[in-house]
Amino acid sequence: MKLFFSISLFLLLLLNVYSGYSQNEVEISGVRYLLHTVKKGETTFSLCQKYKVTQAELNAANPEISGVLKSGSQVKIPVKKEIEVKKTVLPDEKATASEPEYYYHKVTKQQTIFSIAKQYGITANELIRYNPIITNGLNAGQVLKIPVLTDNSADTTEPKVIAAENVKVSSDAGSEENFRFHTVVAGETLYSLGNKFSVSREELIRLNPAVKNGLQTGTRLKIPEKKELKEENLESSQPDQNKVADAIAEPESVICNPISGRNIQKYKAALLLPLNLQGNDQINISEVKSGILTGKIDLSHLNTLAGTDSVGITSGLNIDSKVEGFIEFYEGALLAIDSLIQQGMNIELIVFDASNKQMINGLLQLDIFRELDMIIGPVYPELQETVAAFAAKNRIPMISPLASTGNFEESNPYYFKVNPTREYQIEQTAQFIADKFSSKNLVLLQINGNSNSAEAKLAEKSKEKLRSLKNKTVREYSFQQHGLSALKPMLDENGENIFIIPTDNEAQVSVAVTNLTSLAEHFDVVLVGTSTLPKLKSIQTENYHRVRLHYLSPYFVDYTKPLTRRFIGRYRDIFSGEPTQFSFQGFDVTYYFLNALFRYGKDFRSCLPQYPMELTQMEFRLKRVSLMGGYMNKALFVTAWDRNFEILNGGIFGSFNSEN
Repeated sequence: MKLFFSISLFLLLLLNVYSGYSQNEVEISGVRYLLHTVKKGETTFSLCQKYKVTQAELNAANPEISGVLKSGSQVKIPVKKEIEVKKTVLPDEKATASEPEYYYHKVTKQQTIFSIAKQYGITANELIRYNPIITNGLNAGQVLKIPVLTDNSADTTEPKVIAAENVKVSSDAGSEENFRFHTVVAGETLYSLGNKFSVSREELIRLNPAVKNGLQTGTRLKIPEKKELKEENLESSQPDQNKVADAIAEPESVICNPISGRNIQKYKAALLLPLNLQGNDQINISEVKSGILTGKIDLSHLNTLAGTDSVGITSGLNIDSKVEGFIEFYEGALLAIDSLIQQGMNIELIVFDASNKQMINGLLQLDIFRELDMIIGPVYPELQETVAAFAAKNRIPMISPLASTGNFEESNPYYFKVNPTREYQIEQTAQFIADKFSSKNLVLLQINGNSNSAEAKLAEKSKEKLRSLKNKTVREYSFQQHGLSALKPMLDENGENIFIIPTDNEAQVSVAVTNLTSLAEHFDVVLVGTSTLPKLKSIQTENYHRVRLHYLSPYFVDYTKPLTRRFIGRYRDIFSGEPTQFSFQGFDVTYYFLNALFRYGKDFRSCLPQYPMELTQMEFRLKRVSLMGGYMNKALFVTAWDRNFEILNGGIFGSFNSEN
């Protein structure tokens, strides 16, 4: 029986801290307390500051509470005769009279700079100023210095942020500037470094003339130290959809050398799928040991590792047929994550239900979305617009894993379309006909119906491509008007007869295939169409073999490849079923893009055209669609059905050599 992963989505709330309180004094077991009614946005830290008690004293009086309090609940505040602010000093920490007093906070899993800052009622910039080590991110177990806010905190001199390797040198103008030094890692560009250190590309080149023509991995760059960090806007994470272009990087050269040595960087990726489930649950796949995924799953052991609130696994669960394919995509993604973990990647996959616009708008308010290294999904183009704008604004690579529609790649340099547009597939099919069959007897089948459909454009494109060839004509024929008998005089008895069918209308395709199957008993017939034809249920598949159907498709599962066979075996072991096209797609998309992230770092975009990889059903030949745009996969498989009832891979076809 097939196993399905049942995911409930974990929803985080962003809270603002407000002042104001109400209380009553009571005595419990000989101890006097003030009963405080919590207002919206109040935290345990803000109450400690308000009533001059320590976090430990508040927790002891209220063991059931946590950092974020529920509005309207009551909290017991211990009454103290004397109020004393205590300062905890860590080993080797030297206090001075001019240094403000601190609390110390130990970072736990899933906490972010923004959530910690909000918990203690300070800004993210203040937290970074006191803890410059977190500029590049948090790690669980780190101890952070939190300033104790007092009435005169505004007048307190803040400690200066000193970066490692700060030096003072004379500038060209004769004035003095502070600098830090940065060693270039694989995948970084002048644009990404300028964004990271809040410095212009021109200033970087002025200080480092050797990088004018591009960066080299290992180069040591001089970075001007800024006096103040730019304040982040925490009021709203909803992107301005009209300002996607603000995030567009300038075209520049980048040296795509893999990250040298062991890459211990922790990465976070979000998977947005329309699962139609209640709530939001985070799945931390990094805690699921590789040994469990590579063998048969011990359900009790897996649930113990993952945690009761993290993932539920149900055997024989009835899944809505509308989302079953997306569950299968997720299963394939899990196997990709397992493979990457075994290769040493520290990756955290976070799965969210993204079934409608309201859910997506809520997700984009989460702190964790600012920390992502990659977003895979949403699936449907109508749900991608706000996510694409958010990804561009925050410079997060976004992968469209299934849809070929939606044109966000045209203006978003961080957007990757895995499935080529229908128009591109039609254009390449016409080119394939001209390249492969121009010397053959060509017959274009006339079809009634919508002349503006993508499939109907195949007729126009094919004639256009063939007209460009000297002395080449294409005859046209209609089965609806002339039947079968009038066609025979047009056929070549000794060579191939290539029929082009520019439609996926099931009734018209059925008529054409039936007639061509009859002709195939006496003539060498080849039918060229689109990849939608095999999906037409009323047509017997053996007839496609008899008419030797050819088409171009982004997908081809080669069951002879060792990788494909290993994937199928592992999928059967873990999920007790057969992988589908969704399963293969989930593996290929997740494995390819996260592997690129692991190999080249976050700024891997420019490296992908030079990053081929063997996958289960796809080939990625990603090309930038325009100077200011994102990327689209341009690899299409030539798929041929032969008379031996085999479906053959005729190789990759597509426009790979052009800049666009």
